[in-house]
Amino acid sequence: VMASEDHRFLSSSLYSSGVLVAWDPAPFSSNLSQWYNHTDYPIFIQYQRYRRLHPQQPFYILHPRFEWQLWQRIQDNMAEPIQKNPPSSGLLGTILMMSLCEVVHVYEFLPSRRKTELCHYFQRFYDAACTLGAYHPLLYEKNLVKRMNQGSDRDIYVHGRVTLPGFSAMNCTAKAVREH
Repeated sequence: VMASEDHRFLSSSLYSSGVLVAWDPAPFSSNLSQWYNHTDYPIFIQYQRYRRLHPQQPFYILHPRFEWQLWQRIQDNMAEPIQKNPPSSGLLGTILMMSLCEVVHVYEFLPSRRKTELCHYFQRFYDAACTLGAYHPLLYEKNLVKRMNQGSDRDIYVHGRVTLPGFSAMNCTAKAVREH
């Protein structure tokens, strides 16, 4: 979104309020300097331009290690090895919200009966790979989110809503795992 002029990141009102968070995928084994000098998209240039236009707006850049730590948690919860591709922006955003909120409701991450192949909120692009996964480990992400869901299967099927606990409310002890 930041790199494409089509989204008018620097001028659109869509991005002129709230808290912004940017990220850029880094190779699994790269360090911070390698990533900074070889980002996939020009996020640092756009970040600097945006900060000059909106110096008071909260705007953060995720450390690339965050993506790979999340990927590792997904892998830790799967029986088979998964390809080393970064998690989706949907899961990254969900995890960020889980670190800030006691409860997080996510809509259509697990498709409802209204299943659509629409890929992103910001463009009219349709592709089944956005639901089923191609580059990102979406199938594994969705399985993990389904396991963490505290809502009903009906909420997912009818409303497309998953209810996730925030990390402050999550109990990951061995006893809690055995009880579920």
